[in-house]
Amino acid sequence: MHRLYLIGAGCSKNYTEGTTTIPGLVPPLDRDFFQMAKKVILNRPMGFGMDFMLDAFIFDLHRLYGHIPPIPDEDHPHNMLTEEALKVLDDPCLSLEGVMTTISLDSEMFITPPCVLGLRGTDNFRTDRLAPLIELIAVTISEALSGPRCSKHRQLAESLTAGDLVISYNYDLLMDNALRDCGMLTDKGYLLPFQKVSDGAAWDRPNEEPSRVNLLKLHGSLNWMRCIRCDSNFMIRNERMDHWMTSIPEECPTCGADGKDYLERLLVPPLLTKDYSDHATSYLWSEANRHIPTIHEVVAIGYSLPPTDFASETLLRTSLNWSQRRIPLTLVNPCEEVFKRFSKIFSPDKITWIKSFDDYLDTL
Repeated sequence: MHRLYLIGAGCSKNYTEGTTTIPGLVPPLDRDFFQMAKKVILNRPMGFGMDFMLDAFIFDLHRLYGHIPPIPDEDHPHNMLTEEALKVLDDPCLSLEGVMTTISLDSEMFITPPCVLGLRGTDNFRTDRLAPLIELIAVTISEALSGPRCSKHRQLAESLTAGDLVISYNYDLLMDNALRDCGMLTDKGYLLPFQKVSDGAAWDRPNEEPSRVNLLKLHGSLNWMRCIRCDSNFMIRNERMDHWMTSIPEECPTCGADGKDYLERLLVPPLLTKDYSDHATSYLWSEANRHIPTIHEVVAIGYSLPPTDFASETLLRTSLNWSQRRIPLTLVNPCEEVFKRFSKIFSPDKITWIKSFDDYLDTL
């Protein structure tokens, strides 16, 4: 009997082996991301380029959420990165998805690029404004999850059987590493063609051995990248990609294009209206729709099925078709509201509700 595992940010929240030296830093969720990011900004060097981008981003937060920025100080070249200015990140109104969506819409609807020779500007202003936040996501997640492999994810991975399908909405590598360590996942198991892969040194061809379990990361991954010149996809196995400018290869492993100009992260930003038109992302979603009908049971761990996540709900309704009300679901989540959301897709009498990841692992 094949199972589908839906893995969300709440699953990564269970990582307890972290070795970060930043006090109080834990794996972030949407609602507490900026509190965690503030700890990282104040306690970890970012580099001048990242400081410059974050300075503008923090200023935007003050402007868009009604906070008065500190008076410029000649002693602080990055005035928005002082402890006083960063108090804006404690605003309870801030959520990761909400902020990214607000900045995106502000750029798209209310800030007009300059005209050149009578034509509207075609610069990537919207993307440029989101870039520092995407980098902040990468740095915060990497720092919060720094340390050895997660024993709980390893226990979960060891319970899977050949033919199971894992869908992860996380950028991190906790599940990837756990599945690889117990021999359940190969490069082929991502179902996304990679032209080159690396273990942190030289680039090589991907491992084409069949994978016992498929892992579909529908929002991308922090260790995936693509060359926009030759359209090749790359992966760094087992490594969390830190701040982009410190981890990006000098050149494209396939065509040799300058890495800083042509390589980009392969991930879907956490916007309210997520863009799934990218051909790699679209392919992964179509693969999910193709594989889900083969499963006989669903296990959702730390995934809350947000009310705004219409794409995931549509995926489940479409791929499960007539069986959605008859298929059993094990829901691992403490929130009753999440139980109600899943009950709109799955029959309540088919749902086994377990309140914590530890309690679920005890059943294995």
